[in-house]
Amino acid sequence: MALNSDRILVRADGPRLRPFGHSVASGQTVFRGSIAIVFSDGTIAPAGTATPSGLTVAPQAAGIATHFQSNVANSQVMSGQYGPAPVELDRGTYALPFDTAPTWDKLGSPVYAVDDETVSLTETPSGGSARTLVGTFAGLDETGTPFVTL
Repeated sequence: MALNSDRILVRADGPRLRPFGHSVASGQTVFRGSIAIVFSDGTIAPAGTATPSGLTVAPQAAGIATHFQSNVANSQVMSGQYGPAPVELDRGTYALPFDTAPTWDKLGSPVYAVDDETVSLTETPSGGSARTLVGTFAGLDETGTPFVTL
């Protein structure tokens, strides 16, 4: 189920890559803690969003949005959180919900976005379209929570 509000994720210790700011694509909203994808023009949208005409998804450029930003036309709202302002995407290893619980034999497998909240080990579901590659399965913690490296 796609996000409709901000969330806080568990992040595993490890190296942090420098986050880069990306403008939110026109008509899109990203929530803090959502999985966001980067298009070839450098704009971002929630994972699971259709790629705009003439653009492609930048390879290995998914990340976790660090704050809420909406670029949906709304002339009634005056705030820095509305408009195309940049959102940094944090990259690292995060606890993310899977559509089907992964097991250790899938360690290192590609992980695909179902939407901006959920991931899957399945690239193309039965009767569906191909999903966007967002990272790799990093393992399970002692409670069985799966982690993904973006």
